[in-house]
Amino acid sequence: MIYYNPFINLAIEKNPNTMPENYLIQNLPSFKGETLDKYLAAGWYRYGAQIFTINSFTESETEYDVYWLRYNVEKITISKSSRELIKKNNHFEVAIRPFVLTREMEDLHNVYFNSIDFITSNTIHSLMEDIDSFIYDSYSIEIRDENKLIAVGIFDEGKNSIAGIKNFYDPEYKKFGLGKLLMLIKYQYCLTQKIQWYYPGYIAPGYRKFDYKLFMDKNATEVFLFEKQQWNSFGLFAKEKNIVNL
Repeated sequence: MIYYNPFINLAIEKNPNTMPENYLIQNLPSFKGETLDKYLAAGWYRYGAQIFTINSFTESETEYDVYWLRYNVEKITISKSSRELIKKNNHFEVAIRPFVLTREMEDLHNVYFNSIDFITSNTIHSLMEDIDSFIYDSYSIEIRDENKLIAVGIFDEGKNSIAGIKNFYDPEYKKFGLGKLLMLIKYQYCLTQKIQWYYPGYIAPGYRKFDYKLFMDKNATEVFLFEKQQWNSFGLFAKEKNIVNL
C-alpha cells in the first residue's frame, strides 16, 4: 500500500503484514527545522527516532478516533486558573536546556511510570531512541524543589513549531499540577522564541485521559482532520462532530 500526503509530497510504503491499517511510519536522516514543521503540520508526530501518524486506536475492544492538536501560540489567552497554577508553583526552580538523558531523569520516570494506569514507554531511553539529538532537536524542562528533581518535560523544536513529547513528575507532587505546568512552560518558551505552533499530541473523543491537552485555551486550538488533510478550529470541529464533553 502507498500512502500519499499532499502536505509534504512524499510516498510512504507500508508493510501490511507488520503495520495496522491506521498506522504509518517514516524514516529520514533528520527531522529538524522546517522538516519537522512540515511533518507536524501534516498530522505526523515523533515515534522514537522515526515519525508516525495514526487516525485511530483500540483499547479494551473499543475503537477511538484520533485527532492531532496544535495551539496557535499568539492566540492563547491564559485563564485565571492557569495563572494561579503558575503562581502556586513559582517557588520551584525551572531550567530549560538541550536534552541530555541522565540517571536522575530515568529514576524519576520510573517512579512516575509505576504510578500511572495507561500505556507508555517504560524508560526515557526507549521513548526517545535518539538520545543524542542527531535526528531531532530535543530540549528538556527540569523542575526542582531545591535540589530534588520533581518534574521533566521533553519537547522537540522545529523552525516555527515545537512538539511536546513527554511530561512526567514525582507522584508525591501530584497536587501541584506539574503536568499542566510543564505545558504552560512550553507555551511560555514558544512566546520567548517567537514560535507560532505548539503541538501537544492528540485527543481521542470518549477517551478522557487525553482531554487535558485542551486545557490552555480551546479558542486557540486547531484540530487535524485526517480524512480532509486540513486543520479546523476546535470550535468548528466540536460542532461538526457533535462533541460537547471535551
